[in-house]
Amino acid sequence: MRIRAIDISKLALYGIFLNYYCYYIIRGSFIPMGTYLFTGIAIVGVIVAMSKEPIKFDFEIKCWFWYFVYSIITIVIAQSASYAVEGLIKFFQRLVVIILITLISEYEKSIVFALRLMAITAVSCALATLMSMNDYSQKLSVESGANISTNDIGSIMAFGCFAILFAFGVGNKSKVYKTVIKIAYIIAALAVISIAGSRKSILAIIIMFALMFVFCWNDYFKKMTSLQFVSILIIGTVAIYFVYTYLLPYFEDTNLYVRIFGRGAERTVASDESRLELYKTAMGEFFHHPLFGVGFNNYLYVHGMYTHSTYVEPLACSGIFGLLYLIPYVSMFIKQWKLAFSKEERFISKNRLFQKEMLAFYIAFLFVGIGIPYIYKDIPCIILAMYIAWQRISLGELRLQSNSKSKVIG
Repeated sequence: MRIRAIDISKLALYGIFLNYYCYYIIRGSFIPMGTYLFTGIAIVGVIVAMSKEPIKFDFEIKCWFWYFVYSIITIVIAQSASYAVEGLIKFFQRLVVIILITLISEYEKSIVFALRLMAITAVSCALATLMSMNDYSQKLSVESGANISTNDIGSIMAFGCFAILFAFGVGNKSKVYKTVIKIAYIIAALAVISIAGSRKSILAIIIMFALMFVFCWNDYFKKMTSLQFVSILIIGTVAIYFVYTYLLPYFEDTNLYVRIFGRGAERTVASDESRLELYKTAMGEFFHHPLFGVGFNNYLYVHGMYTHSTYVEPLACSGIFGLLYLIPYVSMFIKQWKLAFSKEERFISKNRLFQKEMLAFYIAFLFVGIGIPYIYKDIPCIILAMYIAWQRISLGELRLQSNSKSKVIG
């Protein structure tokens, strides 16, 4: 079997994320120089594979590039230039990863790779976390085995629940054993989220599945065969029995239960109030420094912590130019909404069901962003690249359909 340059790039990207979200959790350290090595291989592989292909950068990537350039210019006004430089280096690295995943997906005219990258990262992270836990009743921390933050753990589990559903076949293409594996992962993800105590991750999963049902219930029941319905019913019943019998008794000892119902409920309320204060403070910084903000990554320097929000962090740190970072999120939402629901003929697609499912997931993704600053995180790179590529592929196909119809009519 011939190995393509693009396949080498894909393997290197797997290496980047498994280094952070599997190897690091188990060993407590990274593969030496692993990030630079894997990134370099991925870049070379994409360049070789696309040497004869025209490379066009999407609107969202251009926005983030110009945001990066602007942030470099404003280092001189940052209260801590070192914080700004360190943050910008990491931001550029993440932008490179987004570009690589986008180009690979557009080259293959499919987002299967992005889905599998997210799914395999999530499954590996869940297994590594559960294997390395010493005390399941304690909050995930370095002491208890998971060497990354609980917010990151929770978001990976939540995003993985969507990716695992579509990464390895859906509908008639999905075998029974694959369905079992998917349900097993979702159970494992819920267990890890419960241990971590991530409320927004649980809510994100509920929002995602609820919206998928609201948007797509007619399609689901219309396309489902009797065998599929019976299989799902049996597997679902077994899964519920397993959870109720073997996992639920331990739920009261998890950090999620403690934070919502137990002795930690008061601290949770205090935590929510402190986060609201962070948001207010961030907007205060924006209004006091509307042109430049406090400097990239400098909210941490000034206030001792991040804003914990995707939507106010860039405004506090970059002022009005922080919109360059946020506009792509709005752009992707509008495109996905049109692909899912627009009644215009040029938006009618055979993939309409998946477009609706993608919209449901994107809304859940945006919800998680309320409590996590995606601008500083790695996992959102996969999701953002996946949407950029998917929307370009979908809109490109629809334009071709529209042009072919016009020629026939002409």
